[in-house]
Amino acid sequence: MTSPVARRRPRPAAGPARHTGALALLAGCQFVLILDTAIIWVAMPSIGRVLALAPATLSWLANGYSLTFGGFLLLGGRLADLVGRRRLFRAGLVAFSAASLVGALAGSPAWLLGARAAQGLAAAVVAPASMSLMMVVFPDRTGAERARRGKAFAVWQALGALGGSAGFFLGGVLTQVYGWPSVFAINVPIGLVAAFLAARLLPESRGAERPSDFDVAGAVVGTAGLALAVYVLVGTSDAGWASARTVGLGTLAAALTASFLVIQRVRANPLIPLRIFRSPALASATVSIGLANMAIVPMVFFLSLHTQRTLGFSPFVAGLTALPLAISIATSSTVAARLLRRFGVRAVAATGFAAFTVGLLWLSRVSGGSYLTEVFGPEIVIGIGAGMTFVAATVAGTARAPEDQAGIVASVFCVSQQVGGVLGLAVLTAVATAYPDLVGGVRMGLLGAALFTIAGLLSAIPLPGHSEYGPMSPPSGP
Repeated sequence: MTSPVARRRPRPAAGPARHTGALALLAGCQFVLILDTAIIWVAMPSIGRVLALAPATLSWLANGYSLTFGGFLLLGGRLADLVGRRRLFRAGLVAFSAASLVGALAGSPAWLLGARAAQGLAAAVVAPASMSLMMVVFPDRTGAERARRGKAFAVWQALGALGGSAGFFLGGVLTQVYGWPSVFAINVPIGLVAAFLAARLLPESRGAERPSDFDVAGAVVGTAGLALAVYVLVGTSDAGWASARTVGLGTLAAALTASFLVIQRVRANPLIPLRIFRSPALASATVSIGLANMAIVPMVFFLSLHTQRTLGFSPFVAGLTALPLAISIATSSTVAARLLRRFGVRAVAATGFAAFTVGLLWLSRVSGGSYLTEVFGPEIVIGIGAGMTFVAATVAGTARAPEDQAGIVASVFCVSQQVGGVLGLAVLTAVATAYPDLVGGVRMGLLGAALFTIAGLLSAIPLPGHSEYGPMSPPSGP
């Protein structure tokens, strides 16, 4: 006999309604995660003044989030496969809301930095769980399903792009009207409502392995190596690339990563089954998405620097100047979903990287002239290329992914995106600061970003050249 509790348990919606509601929820969460990365930059000057934070300490509001977000992604993806993707997604949203509330109420630097790090940790759970749920809700077993998945990921990527620009815009409005705590407080109701809706809109799914099979050694060593690598990268702007700190800790991070790979080869149930990389589509798509982020993250940083310091725009106006980039990415993403079926992922990704490169080379000619003549046009071209690239790589990398490994495939993708952005920003910031004048540094940084997109163009060659994307599932075996 069914218990009253079981009868009251919410069930996900079925059919088209489930797909629409699930996509709105998951894409909305992607929007918030990206927004929260950008929103803090606008509020940082106010936070520094109110809490009397030194610039080096203030920078860890961004770096602390990147460290825990990037460092714990592999662990978050594997836990989603083992304990349930919806369960972990909801837990991560609640934790993100709690950390945001602590940040909004923080009266000391230690509490604020701790809250920011906790936000990153929660995001490391939410991001791979969200992407793996996208793969479950939108399977790709048939041609019609593949077309539906392409459209879904286009919306997912488009909202993520809008989140980056909206972060600058919304951060300026909230900080100016309500003060800096509001950039944290806004996440609280959003996260709690999303966690409530997840129980009604998303299906529960998990891998075939049992939690007792969890690779503890791989989790500890892999997370330590990845977190240390991110820590080294975000610290190069202060310590320098040739410093004892960077070289020493970088060597330790490399040793931990090598140890992690050895553990994965010998474990019966590894944290990351290395055989998934036998798929040329997944391997190439992971490299492509990483290179794209190595270019676009520093590009947005240089664009903010140029519009505020060279053109003299306020943070609020500078945020508005990023909207054309976000809108063009969003528009291009939706068009890319239709192009995939006709031309295949290789052609779409290669065309996207080519447009991305042209836009960066065009933008690298800035000289301090007006925004409309020097920046607006390149933004549109970069956005068109980036939108095509992100959608093509995401669809190719997740094609035919086994459902029991959806979380780990998603976490590998998220790691490539996050670490790619951190690495690109660290490298190109070092290049830019080597020049005595700001405009010259920005130009060289943008040229460096173009080198990454040229490499991305080469990485797109192994992607499937036909519209069926190709099977992702690798041969069985160790």
